[in-house]
Amino acid sequence: MSNQQPSGPPPLPNTLARPIGKNFLDPRIDGIDLTYYETLVASLAPAATTPSQINIDAGTDFYWVATTYQTDLAAAAQTESSVVIPLLTVVITDTGAQRQLMNAALPVTCIAGPGERPYRLILPRLFRANSIIQFNWTNYSAASTYTNTYLVMHGFRLPPNTPFTL
Repeated sequence: MSNQQPSGPPPLPNTLARPIGKNFLDPRIDGIDLTYYETLVASLAPAATTPSQINIDAGTDFYWVATTYQTDLAAAAQTESSVVIPLLTVVITDTGAQRQLMNAALPVTCIAGPGERPYRLILPRLFRANSIIQFNWTNYSAASTYTNTYLVMHGFRLPPNTPFTL
């Protein structure tokens, strides 16, 4: 048996900020934790509008990275082939930045996918600690009342002013 190193080019340097071998999050050490914030619209009749909101934790900033939705029609059971695609628009406002995130109401399916196919943002979007994310929902269906519409913002939390790089 030989102790010689294999020939060939040297390996590329590790470009990750984490030490080699540490490919998991430990909230006790890193100060970072995965988080799922959800907002619920219990019922929305045709042509109706309603608000909802998410309150961001006062002790941590939230970095939004993906979005999913789920909705039903009168709490009816669903299968993979009968997932409800809601005809809803939404406007999202970040009170911490005092701005809307879109210039017009968008169909929810443009910014969120069903649970098995989340919509992923190109870059994480920061919501500051103690801010409120406001949603204004409109049902543009002519006949369907949507019930139990959940919008889930997937991301992670960090204490305010923690350095974060991609």
